[in-house]
Amino acid sequence: MTTATATTQTHALFDIPTAYGHSEELPFIVLAGARGLGKSTALRELREAYRGRMPVALIDAEKSPFDQPPPGRPPASWSPAYEALSAIAEQLGEPVAGAGRITFPRLACGLLAVAAGGWGDRGLSRICAEAERVLLLSDTGGWLAGRWVGKTVARLVSSMSDQGPVVEAIIETALEAFSEGMSSSHRRLRRGAVWYRDHPNAAGNPKRGLVLLSRHFRAGGDARTHAEHHLVRALLADLDDAYAGVVPRTQRTGRPVILLDNVQEAAGRRLLESVLRGRADGRADQVTFFAGLRGQGHPALRNAARRTLPEVTRTSGWAPGGTPSSHALLVSLPPLSPDETRQVMAAACGPGQPIPPRLPSSAHRLTGGNPLGTSLMAESARQNFPRGLTGPADLLLADHAGRPAYEMMLDRLLPDEAHLDELTVLAIAHDHDSAVTLAESQLPVGFGASGILALEDRLAAEGHAPAPDHFVGDPFLRTLLSLRLRHGNGDRPDRTAWRDAHRALATHYGSALPLHRAHHELALGDADFAVAHLSATFHEADPRTWLTSLVFIASAPYTDGPDGPDDRGAVALGRPDPALHPRVRRLLHAVWQLTDPLVLPDPEVAEGMRRELEQLSATRPADDILLWRASKDWPDDAVGGRPLRVG
Repeated sequence: MTTATATTQTHALFDIPTAYGHSEELPFIVLAGARGLGKSTALRELREAYRGRMPVALIDAEKSPFDQPPPGRPPASWSPAYEALSAIAEQLGEPVAGAGRITFPRLACGLLAVAAGGWGDRGLSRICAEAERVLLLSDTGGWLAGRWVGKTVARLVSSMSDQGPVVEAIIETALEAFSEGMSSSHRRLRRGAVWYRDHPNAAGNPKRGLVLLSRHFRAGGDARTHAEHHLVRALLADLDDAYAGVVPRTQRTGRPVILLDNVQEAAGRRLLESVLRGRADGRADQVTFFAGLRGQGHPALRNAARRTLPEVTRTSGWAPGGTPSSHALLVSLPPLSPDETRQVMAAACGPGQPIPPRLPSSAHRLTGGNPLGTSLMAESARQNFPRGLTGPADLLLADHAGRPAYEMMLDRLLPDEAHLDELTVLAIAHDHDSAVTLAESQLPVGFGASGILALEDRLAAEGHAPAPDHFVGDPFLRTLLSLRLRHGNGDRPDRTAWRDAHRALATHYGSALPLHRAHHELALGDADFAVAHLSATFHEADPRTWLTSLVFIASAPYTDGPDGPDDRGAVALGRPDPALHPRVRRLLHAVWQLTDPLVLPDPEVAEGMRRELEQLSATRPADDILLWRASKDWPDDAVGGRPLRVG
């Protein structure tokens, strides 16, 4: 699924280097958003498309080995950024067509100095492995690589006495070995070491520059950050050499490409900050950077401009400013279209399995085009169509490895969420105040306002910002949480959690906010107050406000009542009493059923909704245009899985 759904996005990303090819600088492209929107898939596809054609590297900063030091490695000589630079250089050094292997002598010298800061324990096997990995970054490959690297490592190890400082001895021995060696790798490392004579306070001495780099790294804090910035500069300088130095640029196509997934984590963030800082200081580089960011923004990207994917393929309107973060562009990936959703479901189910005609549009309405959600819905359809389960609710409630499918989806969208039970209750809140009301009446003592603020921060970090009238802004996530609330997690039987939470909010809003009270009473299965309010305001409110109120009230989540299955369609198509109250009741139930993301829209109910709106528009001839237009637009919108348009 993911390959198919991200292909269009990936093709658009390919256009970015072309669009900015004549600019002095390429923007650092950061794909931002919540989980499941296709960021990781797009980055993986970019790597596969570029691999073999030009140097490309991809790391996921959230995963091992970027989360903790290798066994036995002292933390003082390791950081996520160190590991990221090593991995990126190794990948960029893979052979590409038409050009030699890129080497990284500057970076290798710097990494060797940093690694030596952790060799005080004289653990020879680890020291040899670390030194060999670093030195190979300056080798072009071939059968001689192992020989010179092995000899150099042996010489480094022999320089370490049983006592005394290690770093200075290692660096001095390394510089001697680089100077005395006759291979091209030794010559590259000599030039790489010389680069460190320009390190701050090195006074033109490469050895002193490398010693200072190692010392600053071990010191931690701001000193380590400074050292990591210098290592990133070394990587970029080596790439500049590869594209403009001894090997003519014309032998290498395009630019090297570095892809950083989950750039909000330390390994990616350090590289991002270093590159942006360097560009702001006027240090140009040859690299095309793409990153994936979980969330809508980050403090390191405070001044980054925002663009949609189609917009970012055009250069007009963007130029970096004076701050580091202004050299980046935050790009939102578009959701899947209804046609793409249909294609994903058809591909998952195969040619021999017919798909209910209204399911793809309903799945698109449910997921909002979220690629991960669409993929999971398609997989549930593949497994459960043969069992006769064809509706959105059926597919979400179906068993998946012993658990409902919607719980598996929540695991993917909010993994390791420690307060999922609390968030399940708070998902029906409309804002911070109503969330506090729910916390005080429905959640364990002590959760309170501080727990709510922590959850708000957690949701924002995941890219789920609040939306108007919703504590949980993402409709798909909110629907899954509401489903979890209504079906329980085993500790509150008979759906008491659902009833208690909606009743608490209905009471909280009372007469002060009748729309919200009506919304929650409707969720409890009681439509009387909603019908009374909509009937009482029909003639006095302007049609736009009245229709908007109707849609808001009818967005109440539905749960089966104690008397049996969903009866909203039956109420909507009930006896055609022309009085206002019965007509409003029928219309309310029609809109409630047709806009429910968990139910396939019923064309017969849509036709009934059309009749009711037409009749209501006839009772207000002076200003009936919006009601009449709704009678024409809403049935098609509902059956097509689109939001109901007002105006």
